[in-house]
Amino acid sequence: MFNFTPEHFDPMAAPALTFTARAPEDFPNWTFPTLDVEYDAESQALWMFYKEDSTPYFSLDTLQDVGDVRASVRELFASDRVATHPIRYFLMASKKPNVFNLGGDLAMFAQSIRDGNRAKLRLYARTCVDLVHSLSMAFDLPMVTLSVIGGQALGGGFEGALAEDFIVADEDARIGVPEVSFNTFPGMGAMTLLSRRLGAAGAETLIASGKVHSGQQMYDAGVIDIIAPAGRAQETAQAWMRDGGGRLFERRLAMAAARRRFFPVAAGELEAITDLWVECSCNVTPHDIRHMERLASAQKRLNAASANLP
Repeated sequence: MFNFTPEHFDPMAAPALTFTARAPEDFPNWTFPTLDVEYDAESQALWMFYKEDSTPYFSLDTLQDVGDVRASVRELFASDRVATHPIRYFLMASKKPNVFNLGGDLAMFAQSIRDGNRAKLRLYARTCVDLVHSLSMAFDLPMVTLSVIGGQALGGGFEGALAEDFIVADEDARIGVPEVSFNTFPGMGAMTLLSRRLGAAGAETLIASGKVHSGQQMYDAGVIDIIAPAGRAQETAQAWMRDGGGRLFERRLAMAAARRRFFPVAAGELEAITDLWVECSCNVTPHDIRHMERLASAQKRLNAASANLP
């Protein structure tokens, strides 16, 4: 039975990962186990790619790396290195064919629910919303952030994309939050972030439907900012950044700052919602867990198929 009260569920008990910055003097040759980081001098852009051979979902290892990227970029801005390698734009993209990100680690979710391991779910969820909040604030740095979606962006993968200032997507991308199919909800920022773009009613409708939509449909609905021809999201993002140089960048930076001020994302709100997600997840039925495990198997098959591509 669902029973969420402050006494029943202590949010302060959540452990945390420790993030480590790479040395500014090593930029742009930073390395991360699950991410590739690339610097484009012409557009003054830092790209963060999910590696082709990494898991197609957010494992704890991937979350660790995203946190390490955040720490590294902050250190870079605090150093002299940023004078020779200025950064206007920060982009999140993927090198995995036909996949941006499939969301949460469903196999870990299912096993943690079976074991009643709320602490592990809480660690994962709190780490996610910590990073989502930072992304929604551009790491508190004077950057414009973009998500560049090609292929599938589902569940938490879509939530991560929503945290950026602007979203570029292929017209045939597959985007959605299907968590209702196993009787939970997207608890790592979807309600907050979609409400900024669709209003509360629109966000609830999209979340409750569990449907996966094309990039074009999401653009028409107002979720996506920039639509690209199939397979050309990264090319379109590059052209968009280079257009107008510093003059347009300053306007975009001001627009992004205005969005954040008008539609602020509160860390406490994200934390409270994700605490509810943990409790809700731990109260799903065995049938729901089995469905979650079937989807986890599909994640693994997709990962194996991608690894075997020439």
